[in-house]
Amino acid sequence: MRESVKAVKRFIAGSAWEDYIIGPYGSTAGNTDDEIDAHVRELSTTVFHPVGTASMTKAGSSWGVVDPNLKLKGAEGIRIVDASVWVCCSLIILF
Repeated sequence: MRESVKAVKRFIAGSAWEDYIIGPYGSTAGNTDDEIDAHVRELSTTVFHPVGTASMTKAGSSWGVVDPNLKLKGAEGIRIVDASVWVCCSLIILF
């Protein structure tokens, strides 16, 4: 999220936006990593579609929705490319 905020800040700083963006609206994220992190923590929320609802397990496991290749268990030729497995993917990559 921090890098997303930084990317948006770089994007809107472009000269193409000079006549359209006249100033910030509401609270701003700040400039340091700590300020941006605090801003994201304060304003982030889930709306309508929380993620992490489809469990990812080992390829040979008998439970779970998808394997590490995002293949739907119990079906042929279907992969789940959806936000419901992002949290699981992130955890597998991090650990």
